[in-house]
Amino acid sequence: MMHTSFIKTSVLGLTVAASSLFADATYSPHKYQQNDWFAEFGGNTAMYVNPASIAETEQLEFSAAFFSSISGEASQEYVSLTFPMDYKHTLGFSFFENGASIDGGKSYGEYAFMFGYAYNLFQLISLGVDISVLYINQFDDVKQVTFGSDIGISWNPLASSKLGYLLVGVALQNVLQPAIATSDDAPAVVLFTESEAYKIPANLNFSLFYRGLNRSLEAKIEASFIDIMHDDEEGGEGFNLETSFTLTYYLSPHLGVRGRFTKEGYFVAGATVNVKDVSIFRYLQLDLEMSHDDLYAKKNRGFIWAVKITSRFGDTREEKIGEERYRRLKIEPENDYRAAMRLYLNRQFLEAAYAFGKVQTKYPAFHLVDQAAFYKAKSFENLRMHKAAKSVYEDAIKRYPQSDQKAKYHFQLMNIDYKEGKYTEAMSKYQNIAQKFGESDVKADADYVAGQIKFEQGLYQESVDLLAAILPGNANYFYARYTMGIAYSRLGKFEEAENCFRDITEQQYSNQSEQDLQDAARVKLGHLYFSGEKADIAAAAQMYGQVQAGSPVYDEAMLGIAWSFLKVNKPDEAMKPAQWIISNLPESFLVSEAYLVQGYCYFMKKDYQNAAKSLEQAEAKTEKPAVSVAARDSARQAYDAMQSEFDSVQVQALDLARQLPTPRVESKREALRPTFDKANQAIEDYAAFTQRAIQSDRFESNRKRILEDAGFTLATVKTKMGQGSTSSEAAQELEELEDLE
Repeated sequence: MMHTSFIKTSVLGLTVAASSLFADATYSPHKYQQNDWFAEFGGNTAMYVNPASIAETEQLEFSAAFFSSISGEASQEYVSLTFPMDYKHTLGFSFFENGASIDGGKSYGEYAFMFGYAYNLFQLISLGVDISVLYINQFDDVKQVTFGSDIGISWNPLASSKLGYLLVGVALQNVLQPAIATSDDAPAVVLFTESEAYKIPANLNFSLFYRGLNRSLEAKIEASFIDIMHDDEEGGEGFNLETSFTLTYYLSPHLGVRGRFTKEGYFVAGATVNVKDVSIFRYLQLDLEMSHDDLYAKKNRGFIWAVKITSRFGDTREEKIGEERYRRLKIEPENDYRAAMRLYLNRQFLEAAYAFGKVQTKYPAFHLVDQAAFYKAKSFENLRMHKAAKSVYEDAIKRYPQSDQKAKYHFQLMNIDYKEGKYTEAMSKYQNIAQKFGESDVKADADYVAGQIKFEQGLYQESVDLLAAILPGNANYFYARYTMGIAYSRLGKFEEAENCFRDITEQQYSNQSEQDLQDAARVKLGHLYFSGEKADIAAAAQMYGQVQAGSPVYDEAMLGIAWSFLKVNKPDEAMKPAQWIISNLPESFLVSEAYLVQGYCYFMKKDYQNAAKSLEQAEAKTEKPAVSVAARDSARQAYDAMQSEFDSVQVQALDLARQLPTPRVESKREALRPTFDKANQAIEDYAAFTQRAIQSDRFESNRKRILEDAGFTLATVKTKMGQGSTSSEAAQELEELEDLE
């Protein structure tokens, strides 16, 4: 199709110029006035042919063309840029210049700036619109700016390698007609409402473009109805029909010859050459056409020629959209998932919950979305936000029924019940896991938790039966073997207990927790060797000595070393580890027993005064429980008071984790943070207090022994010091202590 607006229409001024340049030219408004070369080049020149045609552009495309008579006195030029944004949207910009000079040095010029947009409505149909800004200089006497607009539609009913490619287009040019004033007092800006201005004709254009024969042949037919909104005052009839036909045959993929019969009725011959993937260009094409307009009608312009260059850059629509889709569906979710995992591994659990929630919400089709849900819940679980964690696990079970994470969701729900002391509910979930996921990796984890529950319930043999299935390589192997060792010890099966603890010491640990458990196993082995039927004090001391400084059981190992030296009558060597515990770990539950050992050492050295002081300290440290009933009640009340607020925080945090991190959501998260920190700190403090209370309870089994041993020994010491009567019981104790020497 062609564009018959201001660029191709030689209005009054250009017609006058032409009369001096070529021959007598009469202005007839109904006559199709044009320099039609650019229009008949076709292609994707932005908006020049049809605003909708730019939708066919597949890459960023730049084109420029120059048309001139042989004398160079009249010419047209343009540059154009077309930018495809995605499958549906395309933008275009073109600048055109059309002018001629006359005697006397004056010149006539039209300068047009066109801004276009095309929208791919359906797969085969595109709509287009452009807005034109035209600056006209009429022989330096009248200068003005005017505006216009075109609309168009293109239809692509055929696109196949076998049958070829067909594009049909319809355009209404100058639907908003540019108005041109010719009087000397014309305004600088002329609108279509200006009554004294001439309106450039509106035209209805049709085109049909076909490419076939394995891309060797291109044919184009164009038909235009000129001046369809004809004003009788302009003269003439209007609605004139003009047609043209173009045929291009490619001798090779890179070289073609062209023939055209123009709307003005003369023949044009030309050639086209193209190359691909050269330097910065993905595609580069050069068109050259020429003719002599006297071949058909005497216009006295003589030889005329035109050249056009077209270049394409960058990725195609498919490549850009494919990259964007790959980024959106693969790269972006994976980056966000990794960022969330980094937060999780750095123990920033609340931020990790939000980040995994973003992955789950923003990328529902992401292949790791089920894992994101798992770690989102684990983040809440690590914050002791069990209510929120359970909600996420339960939602994930419903949302991802085919996920290989489903067994883990069920196990974590069981694990939360275990942590909350809901053993009946936990064992019910265990039975479900054993039935439905008996062949999965989760079964071993469920066995471990079930074994721990049985241990807590005092069902030691059942605990051992469950934990025995956990083999080396499992993350719970160290913990399972340790619990089995304790269980066997309480069942009186000391050889089996020794084997369990030894299994732990012979494995290579992979983290700090497993290293600490190895040290704990060494201490337990030391105790077995120390108190066995055939005590092996040297082996016990060796085990105690292998415990690393800084270990959670280092104080127990040091105490074991002290007892070992005391057992072989080496009070000086025994005194050192006992004093180290007293000096460095004053809050340890073993301090009272360290004072007891120190008292024994002083007694053996016959330093009765210091022995008495140490034994009195042992009694004082043992008499009062480390965690009193009053302290427990106070801590529980404070926890209960905070629990309702913490539940509210969990609900809010869970809701925020389901939303994308918009500025509004981020501000809500920031506002929640102080309340969360306060509640979370209270929960953490209570958890630490509870752990200390558990240790205090475990110490109860030693309380009576230490008090009795310290009391008897103190009485003996006082007897030695002459401060007390020598009863038969005290005398017997004295003999036992002297045997230690």
